[in-house]
Amino acid sequence: MIRGNSTSILLLLATFFSTPAFAQISGTVTDQADNPVVGATVKVRASSIETVTDASGQFILPTATGSGLTVVAALKGFFNGGVTVDAPNSNVNIVLELVPQDDDPNYFFMSPFQCAVCHVDQFDQWYPSRMGNTGLNTWVYDLYNGTGSPGGSGGFVYTRDSAHAVANPGGWCASCHQPEHWIDQPGAPLEDINSPTEAAMRGVSCDVCHKIADVDMTQVNATGFIPGSVTVTRPDSSGLVQQVMYGALGDVDFNETVMRASYQPQMVAQNCAVCHEYNNDPDHDGDFEETGSTPAQQTFSEWENSPYGDETSPHYQTCVDCHMPSWTPDLTDLCAVFFPPQPRVGDSLHSHDIQGTSPQFLENAVSLTLDVAQEGFELVIDVSITNDQAGHAVPTGITFRNMILLVEAVTAGGVPLTQLTGSTLHPLAGVGDPEEGYYSGLPGKLYANVLDGPLGEGVIFTDSTGTSFDNRISPFATDSTTYRFQLPAGVEMVDFRARLIYRRMWRAVIDDKGWEFDGQGNLLADIQPPFFGHPMESAVGSISVVMPASEFIRGDCNSDGGTDVADAIAILAYLFAGSTVVTCEDACDVSDDGALDIADAIYSLSFQFSGGPQPAFPYPLCGTDPTDDGLICAFSAACSP
Repeated sequence: MIRGNSTSILLLLATFFSTPAFAQISGTVTDQADNPVVGATVKVRASSIETVTDASGQFILPTATGSGLTVVAALKGFFNGGVTVDAPNSNVNIVLELVPQDDDPNYFFMSPFQCAVCHVDQFDQWYPSRMGNTGLNTWVYDLYNGTGSPGGSGGFVYTRDSAHAVANPGGWCASCHQPEHWIDQPGAPLEDINSPTEAAMRGVSCDVCHKIADVDMTQVNATGFIPGSVTVTRPDSSGLVQQVMYGALGDVDFNETVMRASYQPQMVAQNCAVCHEYNNDPDHDGDFEETGSTPAQQTFSEWENSPYGDETSPHYQTCVDCHMPSWTPDLTDLCAVFFPPQPRVGDSLHSHDIQGTSPQFLENAVSLTLDVAQEGFELVIDVSITNDQAGHAVPTGITFRNMILLVEAVTAGGVPLTQLTGSTLHPLAGVGDPEEGYYSGLPGKLYANVLDGPLGEGVIFTDSTGTSFDNRISPFATDSTTYRFQLPAGVEMVDFRARLIYRRMWRAVIDDKGWEFDGQGNLLADIQPPFFGHPMESAVGSISVVMPASEFIRGDCNSDGGTDVADAIAILAYLFAGSTVVTCEDACDVSDDGALDIADAIYSLSFQFSGGPQPAFPYPLCGTDPTDDGLICAFSAACSP
C-alpha cells in the first residue's frame, strides 16, 4: 500500500501532466534575432492538427503522432518555416524570416504560362475564366473610350462624356482590369485594344494575386490597386532573390530556388475587396473615404457585415469557400515527380476557375414563394424573395447589374388582368414592347443599387453624385411585395406566374451600344427571348374563381348612382354600338327578366317619362340580384365601398 498525503500526490500528478513533456510535439517559434514570434499558426502539414503560438512563442501539438512529420509555422509578413520531426518531440524550434518589403518596379510579372509548367490544373481553370480574360473585356472598353465593339461609341463614353475625364483621363478601369499595367503606372489608361501587351491580355494573373502583401482595410473603398491601399512586394529583378508567393495555406514550406511561400490570410476574403469594394473620388484627391464619395460596388462589406463574414457564426464562409470551390489536384503532373505533393484533407485546395454570375450561382442564390388568393372581385398575389444562399446582397457587383421580378395574372384565354395596386417596374427595366423584353410599367419590381448624377438615374459610378435607391436583398433577408388585380366578369380560372430574371446591364445601355454579346464574347442573355435575361427563379399556378354576388341599383346601368336618361343611352350603346363598358349587366336588366335587350331601355324610359313601373329589386337602394340568371355583375361603382 502506498502511504502519503493525497493532496501532494494530486498536485504532483497535475504538474506532471501539464508539462510539455507529455505533448507529442511542442516547441518555440522565433525570428532570426531569436525573438519569440507571437500568434503564429503552427500546423502539421496537410492535416487538421494545428495551434497558435502564445506570448512566449511556444506551441503544443498534443495529438501529433508518427514519424517524418513536417511541422510548419506561418505568420503574415514572414516566409513560412518548416522542420521535419518524429513524435514525440518537445524541443522543436522553428525560425521564421521576415519577407523583404522592398518593391522592385523593374520586375516583370511572371507569365501564367510559366506557372502552368507545375500548376497545369490551376492554369487550365484560370485561363478561360473571367479573371483570366478581364483585361480585354469589350464592355469595359466601350464604357471607357468606345473602342470595344462596333457600336461601342454609342451612349455614355467616359473619355468623351464624363465630367471627370479632363481631371482624371485614365479613369480607374485599368486598376482592376489590367492590374499589371496599372501597378507599374498608377493612373494609366487602358491599353489600346488593337495592340495590347501581354500584361494587358492576361487580366488578373497568378503573379498579381500572389504578390499582394497587404490590403489596408482602413482604405477599403479605394478603387483597385491604389498605391497605399494595396501593398505589392516584388523581388529583385536581377533574379538573385527568391520570389515571394503569398498564399492562403499556412502549412506550405516550399523553399526552392524559384520561390518561397508566405502566409497571407487576407487572400480568402480581404484581397477580394481590392476590386469588389470601392467608392468614387469626385474631387480627385485620392481620398475615397471622404464625405461626397459615392459608394459603388460594396460586395465585400455586404459579406463582412453578414453572418457569412462572422467567424463565430455557424454560417461563416469566406469568398474563397464559395467562389473557388474545392478541388482535387492531379498528382501525376511533371513537377510532382520532382516535388511530390502532400495529399490534403477536406477542402483546403480550391479551383482557380473563379465563379461569379454563372448559371449555377444565379439559379442558387435566392428562393421565391407565392401566396395567391381571391378577395371578392380581386386576385391578391403576395411574392416573397429570400436571399438564403448568397453571402452578399443580391444582386451585387457593379451597379448596372439588376434583378427583375415580373408578376403576371391572365385569364384562361390569355387576357392580362388589370393591376389595381402594387409596384410596377422602373424605366431601367426597359421602355418599349414587353414582347421584346422591355418591361417598364409592368407589375413587378426592379432590384438594384441605382446611382444618380447629372446624367440621370443609372449612371456609371465615376459620374455619380449619390444613390437614387438601393433595394437589393441582403443575406438572409426577405423582400415581400403584394399585387392586386381586378377579376373580370365571367372569369372562372386565372393563371398566375412570378419570374425572377437577372440582367448584366440596363437595357437602354445595351441598345445604345448595340451589344449582342457580353464583354467576354458570350451570347448576351439580356436580349434573348423568351426571358430577356437569365432566369433565376419562377413560380406558376392556377386558381379557380368564384365570383361573389355584387350589390347594385337596378336601372343604374352606368353605375353613377342615379337613374336617368343616360342609363337608357348606356343600354343602347352597350347593345348596338359597343362603345360603353358595362361592369354590371344585372343593373342594366331593368325588368329583371334575365335578358339584357332593347326592352330594358324602353322600360327605363317608360318609368322616367310615362309613369311606367319602377325598376325591379334592388331599387332604389343597393342590393343583390334575387334572380339566378346568366347575367354578370362584376361590380357597381355606386355600390362599391
